[in-house]
Amino acid sequence: MSKTKMKKRIVIFSIILFLLIAIVSIIMYFSIKEDDDYHKKLINSNYDFVYTYKEINSTKFPKQIPHINLDVKNINEEIDNFVLEYINKDDNIITYNYSVSNNALSLIIRIISFAEKNAPINHFKSFNINLDTLEEVSNDEVLRAYNINSTDVQNKIEAQFKDYYYDLVFAEKINEQVCNLECFIERRGFFGYMQDTYYYIDNGKLIVYKPFIINSSAWEYEYFKDTDFSFKIVE
Repeated sequence: MSKTKMKKRIVIFSIILFLLIAIVSIIMYFSIKEDDDYHKKLINSNYDFVYTYKEINSTKFPKQIPHINLDVKNINEEIDNFVLEYINKDDNIITYNYSVSNNALSLIIRIISFAEKNAPINHFKSFNINLDTLEEVSNDEVLRAYNINSTDVQNKIEAQFKDYYYDLVFAEKINEQVCNLECFIERRGFFGYMQDTYYYIDNGKLIVYKPFIINSSAWEYEYFKDTDFSFKIVE
């Protein structure tokens, strides 16, 4: 290769490298700027978008009550009303998670009640907030943002429960002749796949939380995990 061609290649490579660095720098600048803009909306700069408003320390039954650190109408009051029945009872656990994805703040609250003798009961509640407008986003708006509809969600949930069922049939934990899929679903404590569904945006991924009953038999406790209450709808 001649020296002239070598010099041209070096120049072209340098230009391409410079452009790539420039593009990455611009993207990072605007990402940081956008994040800073949202942080300017915080009511108390000492806390993040969501913070633990009230906490009850207990080794067996811890409780963490979240509040949203933004000027969002009535949502913190809704949170307080949701946990009110459970916060002063010893046999409950209250936890939460939140995520910021682009311009969306998403919060999921989980209550595990051990009041029933047969099995613990799960309760979920989620909030999705547009950080540009500080308005709560409806479930329909969340689905439109992902270009899907409730039928798509139902199909994903239904497919996952079918996987649960046939896993257990294959493992000989369930006799298919004694309890069919419909029977298995009814034992989960619900009569429709879209009943009690709660949308949570986790770093851009759309997750649906759905409570169902895990019966007290030892094999059900061994099979079902905490993560089985969450259904990945969009990766």
